[in-house]
Amino acid sequence: MEQVYAAMNGGNNENSTVNAPTLGLGFHQFDGDVPVKEVLHQIGADFSVRKDDLIRVPQELAAKIRLGEPVTIDPKYFIESHSATVCNESDKTIGVVGKDYGIIQNAKGLEILDLVTNSSVDGTSLKIVSAGLVHDFEPYIQTRLGGDARIDGDNSETEFYAFFHNTHDGSSAMKVTFTAVRVICRNTFNANLKASSGMMFKHSKNVGVRVDFSRQESIEDIKSRIEQLNIFKRGYIDRMNSYRLAKVTENDINEFVAKLFIDKQEIRDLAAKNGYNYDTLVIPTKGGDGKEFPTVTKNKIKTFRDTLESGDGQDTNRGTKLWLFNATTNYLSHDSYGNFYNDDLHTRATKRFDAMMKGSAYTKMNAVYDLLAV
Repeated sequence: MEQVYAAMNGGNNENSTVNAPTLGLGFHQFDGDVPVKEVLHQIGADFSVRKDDLIRVPQELAAKIRLGEPVTIDPKYFIESHSATVCNESDKTIGVVGKDYGIIQNAKGLEILDLVTNSSVDGTSLKIVSAGLVHDFEPYIQTRLGGDARIDGDNSETEFYAFFHNTHDGSSAMKVTFTAVRVICRNTFNANLKASSGMMFKHSKNVGVRVDFSRQESIEDIKSRIEQLNIFKRGYIDRMNSYRLAKVTENDINEFVAKLFIDKQEIRDLAAKNGYNYDTLVIPTKGGDGKEFPTVTKNKIKTFRDTLESGDGQDTNRGTKLWLFNATTNYLSHDSYGNFYNDDLHTRATKRFDAMMKGSAYTKMNAVYDLLAV
């Protein structure tokens, strides 16, 4: 069974229409066992892609072509180093890629979902819960994994998910990312989004062989990769338990916030000398008068501090690294997107997807583990 929603706030905001942890995009949510082929059809991702040759066209020839006049193209104008990826159904150009770029068709690449679910590779089962399409040609599918767990002393279950994402413009490999979501706050980013915590299929020349799941070698490859999921689960709970036992001081929090939002060490040093009072912080300038600390960054820090004190799930584990970690995932999953709400739904969804999967939020979340390890 499939239902369509337009939830832009990640599932825990009063304006959201669902309770499931999602990317906060306009998306399709599924209930029950649905084959990948049907999911791709529902989200409009049941298209196929081809590679076309690229030709550079001198201006005089381009003018004639636009007027519908016949022209002769010299072979020297062919660009041998690159190709264009094109949607077969719409004949729209998707992107420009290298000549050895290997296309992974959505239906073929995502057979991995059916493979794992139907054969229960190593006892792992996947259930599709939501899916969508961004940038017109980038499908994503979120699946629920079994084996929920609980952090010691926590009052909320942790659910595990796998997130599948494919592109056709050369911007990214086809990825399968393992994530964990703490139920009480529905944080999409309660996860290790580093590449090591999932599977990656680069669009290389011979990628078609790797995603040919009729080959026993490909199935064995998937089995070995699924073991990473079990490693991820164990590692995630162990890490969260260590965060729960690690106390943080006010100075620890100030340093963490400064590193999270301020790139330059010299400005972080100034903030420390100023007692982390950003309202009175002055940044030196060449003219000597100095300038105020940027209002945009100041507001981000204030929002984060508010999330730390009163965000979802922040009433437990106070004063620990887990409390700090949960506030960060809360902020990056939900509270940092207020500036997107002046955009239309499609633009807003696309910006949030980019930030969470390959932009600022993605970068910050990966940095958090390093910051908390200190």
